[in-house]
Amino acid sequence: MDDQGNQRGGSMSKRIEYIDIARGIGILLVVMGHNDVQLVSPYLHKLIYSFHMPLFFFMSGLFFKSNQPFLQLVQRRYSAVLKPYITAVLMIFVISLSFSNVSLALATSRLFKATYANAFYLDWVQLWFLPHLFAINIFSCGFYWLVTRSRLPWLKWGLLLAILVTGVLMIDKFLSFSINLLGRSFTLSGLPFSLDLILVSSFFFILGCEIFKFDLKNILSNPLTLIVSGFGLLGMVSFLPQEMDFAARVYDSLPINTIEALLGIAFILSLSWQIERLPFLSSIFQYVGNATLIILVFHLPIQESWGQKMMAVFNNQTLSYWIAYAAGVLIPLFINHYIIQPNPVVKSWFGQSSVPSSPVETPVS
Repeated sequence: MDDQGNQRGGSMSKRIEYIDIARGIGILLVVMGHNDVQLVSPYLHKLIYSFHMPLFFFMSGLFFKSNQPFLQLVQRRYSAVLKPYITAVLMIFVISLSFSNVSLALATSRLFKATYANAFYLDWVQLWFLPHLFAINIFSCGFYWLVTRSRLPWLKWGLLLAILVTGVLMIDKFLSFSINLLGRSFTLSGLPFSLDLILVSSFFFILGCEIFKFDLKNILSNPLTLIVSGFGLLGMVSFLPQEMDFAARVYDSLPINTIEALLGIAFILSLSWQIERLPFLSSIFQYVGNATLIILVFHLPIQESWGQKMMAVFNNQTLSYWIAYAAGVLIPLFINHYIIQPNPVVKSWFGQSSVPSSPVETPVS
């Protein structure tokens, strides 16, 4: 392991650059997918959803330190992903009370529901990713603790495969379920922190951690990787009807959806490596990639508002979509550049250290 790390040390800056580019591409696809892209292009919607969430889970696992102390892991992940989640939820509460006709009782009810921390109970549904990413880190820590104690080399890959199979088979089992509490029956959708997705999402997260132990330069820099993964993904999405949607608990086919996800991951990482050779284009995607969390937090309400307003003005679905999409990317970038980054206190609220750090430490990476 140490030898591999030393061999990779010289190319670490290269790795950080192409991964930042991949994050930039990934978050642009997330915003596009959340902007009712199905109304504009059902095929594009299916293509994006075939891999965009596995891509982010995979990239989030690339720099996971499987041997770090548990309490240190909890502290770091709290600061990086749970703290921004709490900040966003409280911000929504204040905005709702201050700039809308929402009553205190309703706003407080929504705030209480946000502690359940899954998409079904959030005003800004995209925020579900942050508490779920925290849960993935805790789960992965337990995974590596078990694997390390067993001292069985084959257990890691066997257990990882078992996690995926079990997760896919059970992905919709908690989509709607009832519990009895204090003599009353409640119907819930999904588990807290989206724990009903933890097995599937952790598969891609841990896979990212394991894959990054190898030197990927020769594979990702080879144009054949880009061509094969790209055409393979397009072909499968074009001719196979199976779909995947984590938020909706949809994973139609274990082999087909998993292969599509892996092809999409390989394609984006390979594409990012090629883009890294083009300084101007590379700098744009890296800039977007470094603002991933801020775009994630703010894009959905912005583009929903702009989409409605543009539709009222132009009565053109496609034009309204693209204007709203641009707003969903550019306005969060403006917020990040002019409001969050210059203010150390606000930066800390959004999980960013006031001291510049390596891009690999930023969340949702």
